[in-house]
Amino acid sequence: MTKSQTTGKGMSPMNHQTCQPEPDAGTRRRSTHVSFTGASQANADTGSFGAAADLLPADLLDNDEIVIFAVKPSLWMIVFLSFRWLAAMGVVIVMAVECRQQLAWVNPKTVVHVAAALGAVRVGLAMLQWASKLYVLTNRRILRLSGIFNIDLFECPLVRVQNTYITFAWYERLVQLGTISFATAGTAGIEASWINVNNPLEVHERVRSAIHRAQKNGSL
Repeated sequence: MTKSQTTGKGMSPMNHQTCQPEPDAGTRRRSTHVSFTGASQANADTGSFGAAADLLPADLLDNDEIVIFAVKPSLWMIVFLSFRWLAAMGVVIVMAVECRQQLAWVNPKTVVHVAAALGAVRVGLAMLQWASKLYVLTNRRILRLSGIFNIDLFECPLVRVQNTYITFAWYERLVQLGTISFATAGTAGIEASWINVNNPLEVHERVRSAIHRAQKNGSL
């Protein structure tokens, strides 16, 4: 894995995380109801990066907040999440077929059907995990939405972002993806990550630019 660092200044209930510490708690969580009514407030120059902005709950934005871009992880995420399970099911199928004489009590056809069904369930779950993720950059905050049944929202003002990291796992490098992580002021480590992002260098540069602008202007 390679890493580079940049230093800069029907829906279920939602778990809400923010990097702004409260007096008695490092991380704040609350339940809230959001409606996906669309939030097409992306700038005209966002191009393909703005396509996912319609998936952002409109009531998460302040009146003067502008979506710079919203992106989803690459569809390769489904493959990455499912690969180990599918490989294990493949091994089970091969063993059932090859050892059918030694294991006379095992019905290879039944094993194949069960393994294929379990593999399909895992792929379906991975598709739901992919569909539930959304990464958003506004002129004020970074956001990450995830979760299938309980929606988890992480948000952090740009002025509090201390460091950004871009990493390339070996399997991400094969398909030109990357992961962008964020560390904030007052914390010892990474608080949130955008994983399996397409065009990671371009996305990272746009995030850096927004952070620098926000911190320069002292915006919240």
